[in-house]
Amino acid sequence: MWTQIPVFLPLFAIMRNSMFCLLVVVFCLGLTQNIAAQSIADRPIIWEKQRVDLGMVMEESGMVTSDFYFVNRADFPVFIQDVVTDCGCTVASFTTDTLYQDKIGEIKVAYDPTNRGGQFSKMVIVKTNIDSDGDTLFVEGYNLPYPENVDTHYAHRVGDMGFKFTSVNVGDVINNEPKTKYVDFFNFKDMSVTLNEAKTELPDHIKLKMSPAIVPAKSRGILEISYDGEEKGDLGFFDETIKFFIEDKGTHEMEVRLLTTIHEYFPPVKKSEINEQPKLGISDVNVNMSNVSASRPVSNSVTLSSMGGQPVNIRKVVSNCECLSIELENYDIAPGDKEQLRFTFDPRGRQGLDHKTITIFSNDPLSPTRTILIKSSVK
Repeated sequence: MWTQIPVFLPLFAIMRNSMFCLLVVVFCLGLTQNIAAQSIADRPIIWEKQRVDLGMVMEESGMVTSDFYFVNRADFPVFIQDVVTDCGCTVASFTTDTLYQDKIGEIKVAYDPTNRGGQFSKMVIVKTNIDSDGDTLFVEGYNLPYPENVDTHYAHRVGDMGFKFTSVNVGDVINNEPKTKYVDFFNFKDMSVTLNEAKTELPDHIKLKMSPAIVPAKSRGILEISYDGEEKGDLGFFDETIKFFIEDKGTHEMEVRLLTTIHEYFPPVKKSEINEQPKLGISDVNVNMSNVSASRPVSNSVTLSSMGGQPVNIRKVVSNCECLSIELENYDIAPGDKEQLRFTFDPRGRQGLDHKTITIFSNDPLSPTRTILIKSSVK
């Protein structure tokens, strides 16, 4: 037997349960591995997952459903007493059957995107006969309202596919896990389109999916772009154009421009170990070159120093302009040592106030990406 409960959770209850969950997490993190493993094993209800990311949800798609599964590991029966949501836009359905040891239960959470927009995170609390405070589940995503005018909203045309922008800002990507960017588009064709995966050849660090798999005529779809920084094998800013093929009655090549900045991942550092880590010092991160002549290049330098307990390794140094060249003799700096980072700015063809940047990627786990601002007034 199934029950549907659209209930509003009072604010104080949300705060209470959120604090409860936070305290449990902090407590568990402080345990040893053996004790933590034992405490997890002793939990009577084990969830397959407690958080679902729906990605981008289009308003016209209607209700979107997420499934949460759990198993009863206790040697006594468990049943759900109540399921509480924090928004009228979410409805939870659940079985009221009694679950004996090793039996699996299910919660279905339906989210209604109508008349909503932007990022969302909806909380669902599942209360059982053995836990009146309950377990907390989350349904998250980005709600995409239907535009009033699709022609102006999706003004950038690539063939008969309309996009909001001329490029896709993937943004910051940490190289420990891929990042997915959802890009909505409008199919202005008079027929359905689908992605021709067989003919589409992408770089190894980029994967592409169309949702739905077949986008009807005069309707919206989503391109799911997955960018893997580790697979890219580099750091810094990248401006890439990917090509893919779509099918209707024929095959058509499409192009999308991606803008991405890749950063290196470092695991958290214990406070007691901070002084033992590599630490990059920069003598000046705001260099004012004052007035420079537009007729000839001008040079300057900053001092890089190793201020930690381990050597600093400079992974990469880049500028945001071909007019700014960089010279660094040694990319490894021993503790206590220093190196000069020299740069030359060529102002020819420029006039007025000018700002350029140098970005340094290093193995400093607390500040792996540092930026130096170069200011000048070209006369």
